[in-house]
Amino acid sequence: MIDRDEIIRCLIENGRARVVAATTTHTVREIARRHDARGVAAVALGRAVTAGLMLATLTKDEEQVTLQVLGDGPLGSVTVDARSSGRVRAYLKHPGAVPWSGTSGTTRVALAAAVGSKGVVSVIRDLGLAQNYAGQTTLRTGEIDSDVENYLLESEQIDSVLRCDTLVDGQGEVVASAGLLVQTLPQAEGAALVEFIRQTLDERRLGQVLSEAAGSSDAETLARSLLSPMSDSLQTLERRPVTFFCACTRARVAAILEMLHEEDLRTMIRDENQAQVTCNFCGERYVFSESELELIRRKRQPAQPAS
Repeated sequence: MIDRDEIIRCLIENGRARVVAATTTHTVREIARRHDARGVAAVALGRAVTAGLMLATLTKDEEQVTLQVLGDGPLGSVTVDARSSGRVRAYLKHPGAVPWSGTSGTTRVALAAAVGSKGVVSVIRDLGLAQNYAGQTTLRTGEIDSDVENYLLESEQIDSVLRCDTLVDGQGEVVASAGLLVQTLPQAEGAALVEFIRQTLDERRLGQVLSEAAGSSDAETLARSLLSPMSDSLQTLERRPVTFFCACTRARVAAILEMLHEEDLRTMIRDENQAQVTCNFCGERYVFSESELELIRRKRQPAQPAS
């Protein structure tokens, strides 16, 4: 088994289209563990994490993408923060809302009933400029990858094919996770090529390839398997590692507490004698004692003018 995840950027058919492929097994497994997500919930996290990573790797510049799929199903919203460096974290609102039936294998797990068929797909791109780019489309299928594909077609108006999948075992634990994105390039006349791939790359094919590889494929091998017989024209431009990463720290949480109203801090000190803050993304819990809260309260008070 390959012991690390990666994402690659490629060209195909002499630059008629670009290809992004990602293996995300270890990263999705870690995120699912932190959220205690199994079965359908783990699959939803896996597809969203993989899609978010590929969205964040479409440019050479440093980019951060926040992908949110907000449906009316019992899982609630799934939010992914992904960076072009390959770092990613995710949050699923109700990971325990859907019981796992115990089925496993190459059959593509249907997410529509869990995610919902009504809602929105929202993408925020941060390129480090003065203003972020934000787009939103209507949720159509609830399968996440097809909804993100629709977002790219409608909001960013780029001919795209997106396939993401996560396999789980009988206990609902993550076995394998990966994705493939193919897009036209400006003035490359690749629309016919992308449409051909859309028509020929069955949604179940990715799961079959993942199962056959038993987690032993790197991203390039995966891409070549999915894009056969045109895989000979695949030209890999760049590889990046994929890892779970959360930017939360005790200092950042303290800074958030400093933003509370003084009366709220006084209430915590008087009634709770402490504050417990848990990061939604990584599950890390930060505990602030009564004395630490008092220091924060005093710190936020404006300095008195000298007499």
